Amino acid sequence: MSLTQEDLTQIRTIMRDEIESILDRKLEPILGKLEAIENDVKEIYGMTAALQGRAITDENFQKKTLEEKLLTLNAELLAAAKQAGISLPRG
Repeated sequence: MSLTQEDLTQIRTIMRDEIESILDRKLEPILGKLEAIENDVKEIYGMTAALQGRAITDENFQKKTLEEKLLTLNAELLAAAKQAGISLPRG
């Protein structure tokens, strides 16, 4: 008994469907993790862009003396550290 061309076609179709099913089951968890990583990267880029777009809120900063600039920067740094929940060394 030999296989006909139709039999071979059906066998190929069954095998192809089975292989696709196996791949789908194996790739599904990976695709979920990949999507989560993609979302994390987008969030990080968004946070980075927001941080880069921020400036010192004092519009007259450039007109201040060096001492005034340093005091302003110190105040901003202390406020950021407090917001982050860390204490900076004082000396």
